[in-house]
Amino acid sequence: MLHRDVVSWNSLISVFSSNGLYSDAVRLLLELKKRDQVSYNTLIVGYSENPLCSEALDLFLDMRSVGIEYDVVSIVGALSACGNLSALKQGKEIHCLSMRKLFDTHLFVANSLIDLYTKCGRIALGKKIFDRISNKDVASWNAMILGYGMQGELEAAINLFDLMKDEGLEYDHVSYIAVLSACSHAGLVERGKRYFDQMLAQNIRPTQMHYACMVDLLGRAGLMTEAAELVRSMPFEADSNVWGALLGACRIHGNIELAQLAAEHLFKLKPGHCGYYILLSNMYAEVGRWNEADKVRALMKSRKVKKNPGCSWVQIGNKLRAFLVGEGSQGSELELCYDELVKGERMSSAYLSWPQT
Repeated sequence: MLHRDVVSWNSLISVFSSNGLYSDAVRLLLELKKRDQVSYNTLIVGYSENPLCSEALDLFLDMRSVGIEYDVVSIVGALSACGNLSALKQGKEIHCLSMRKLFDTHLFVANSLIDLYTKCGRIALGKKIFDRISNKDVASWNAMILGYGMQGELEAAINLFDLMKDEGLEYDHVSYIAVLSACSHAGLVERGKRYFDQMLAQNIRPTQMHYACMVDLLGRAGLMTEAAELVRSMPFEADSNVWGALLGACRIHGNIELAQLAAEHLFKLKPGHCGYYILLSNMYAEVGRWNEADKVRALMKSRKVKKNPGCSWVQIGNKLRAFLVGEGSQGSELELCYDELVKGERMSSAYLSWPQT
């Protein structure tokens, strides 16, 4: 590879990471002799936003072991990874590290802490951090509303959404996704419709996720015709989130005809997703339509779609590792590539034993 300065290399790492080419990104990091904060942060953040959160934490550890100091971006990326893994112990230790470095009062870090604790089921801790933020922004409120919704505290989520307006903050598209989802799970159809109309009145353009929430809201309430009509009236083609919400509602209420329509679109949009085939096949089987059930299974087989293997998260010492059914011991190409990166540079036995300095 031609000689490049660290800025050029970091740019390439960012391009590979943002396009999901993580093995290539790690190899660039391997070849980069003088790594800096940006080199690591780019990959940590990229990993934390994808199903590679464990690798994000590994890189976070390696960053310190080679003598590079953490900054706010490093901390935010690592906290995001912990939240996605529900790795509460590691998240708490990173929280302590952020306090020692006086990063915990930074708004981005505080918002990430809310996200971490609510995803890990510690809603009271998330609320305590939320209450301590003096300069709350929309993301702070959204994180707390989403957290309440995820933990089933639906009335608290909706009340906080209403309180947000009283505090003089303008809603954004994430705010409405959070409250529409809460209304859906709470069965508040009319209130959800009112919020959706309110969003339109504020000139916030609905996204696929907003429509998916509304289809879910109507579908859970058994308003299948209205849900289907909403999908047909969308100003753009519905994606898999919208059709998936409709298919899920059909499963609840046994509407096979509408389920067929939703499944046809899903088979085109995500032909390799096993769940849609299995759900439709099971619906046919439940009403004794075995020929149709067999046809769906045959279609699944002809497309070489396999059921996703079971996955278990195992904690070895203080380290998280995911094991898939049938996984070999040799590991993936990415794991081998990363092992080469950190060989001889591992920290001591405690997974997140942060130095006091």
